[in-house]
Formats: sequence, C-alpha cells, structure tokens
Amino acid sequence: MGVSVDVHQVYKYPFEQVVSSFLRKYPNPMDKNVISVKIMEEKRDESTGVIYRKRIAICQNVVPEILRKVSILKVPNIQLEEESWLNPRERNMAIRSHCLTWTQYASMKEESVFRESMENPNW
Repeated sequence: MGVSVDVHQVYKYPFEQVVSSFLRKYPNPMDKNVISVKIMEEKRDESTGVIYRKRIAICQNVVPEILRKVSILKVPNIQLEEESWLNPRERNMAIRSHCLTWTQYASMKEESVFRESMENPNW
C-alpha cells in the first residue's frame, strides 16, 4: 500500500529567508520530538555552486504505545536521513528525506522543492 500527498505552500518571504529557516528549524523547544540533527556531509560543487548536505535527525518514537507491543516498534528513537541540494544561482533547493529505522519493514520518504513563486519573485 502506498500513500502520496502533494502540498503546495507559498511562503511570503524571500527565498534566502525560507531556506535559512528550513535549515535551522530543528532542534527547537517547540518540537521536543526532534532530539538532534547532525550534518554528516557538506560540500559545494565549485562549477555549479550547488551546496549538498546530508543530515541525520534523531527523533523520539511517536508510534502509539498500543502499537509498540510489536517488538520491532518498541524503540526509543527513530533516525531520518535528509539530503538537500541548494542552488543559490538558480535560487532553488531540493530536499529528499527518508526513514532509516524499520527499512526492512516499511518505507517513508518526503521530497520537497523550494523555489521562487511564479506570482511574486520575492516570495
């Protein structure tokens, strides 16, 4: 079984501010489920200017207690891997994340693209 959700969100802020906010949003006191985020790799392609980052997030397991009776779900933390490609010249950023925990049983992935709005290049 697969589930796919498409969301289109316009942030009424400059591209640089949206990208900067995204890259430093975790951990924070408002979301205590994200325990830590560690940069595993960061490099810049000198020819294109693209900045690649790979980060690992450690999150508290929020699977409901009733489901944790199944031994594989009874783990304290979940690991997520996120890769991002920021192109400051073209003013876009692509992000892919997936769950590293339970990969032998299920998969979860998220893909996002940040770019200037067609309605207003300042958004």
